Amino acid sequence: MSDEPVKSADAAPAGAKTSKAVLALLVLNLGASGFATFKLVTAKPAAAAPAHEEKEEGATKTEVTGPVIALQPFVVNLDEPGQSRYLKVTMQFELVAPEVEALIEKNKQVIRDAILSHLSGLKLADTLGAAAKDKLRADVMKKVEEIVGERKVRRMFFQEFVVQ
Repeated sequence: MSDEPVKSADAAPAGAKTSKAVLALLVLNLGASGFATFKLVTAKPAAAAPAHEEKEEGATKTEVTGPVIALQPFVVNLDEPGQSRYLKVTMQFELVAPEVEALIEKNKQVIRDAILSHLSGLKLADTLGAAAKDKLRADVMKKVEEIVGERKVRRMFFQEFVVQ
C-alpha cells in the first residue's frame, strides 16, 4: 500500500470545473444571440401609417401647408397692480383650408375682442419663458376655435412678442 491519497474517478481538477462553467456560459450566450438574431431577421415590419397622415404630421412641424392669415398687432396693459407693464404681440394663424379664411375675416372683430380680453388678464409671469408662450398659444387657439369652430386653424405663430 502506498501513502498517496487515492483519487476518485469523478473528482476533476479545479481548473476543469471553471473551464466547464465558462464553456457553458459561452454556449448559452451563443444560443441567446442566435435566437435574438433569428427573431430580428424574421420579424414582420410594423404596419405603416397611411401616407396622408405621415405627410401631414411632418408638414405641421417644419413647413406651412395651409393659407396664413395675420392679425393686426395687439398692445395691452398687463394685469400688474402698481406697475405699468405692456405686452405687444403680433400673431398669424395657419388655416386648414382656404375657405376658412373667409370665416376668419367675417369674425375678425370677435376674434380680436376675445384675444384682447385674454391678453389683458395676463400677469408678467404669464408671459415669460417658452412654457408660458406655449400655454398662451394654446389658450389663444382655444379662444379662436370657440368662435370659428374646431379644427379650422392648424396652428398659431408669434411674429412679435415684446413685454415692457
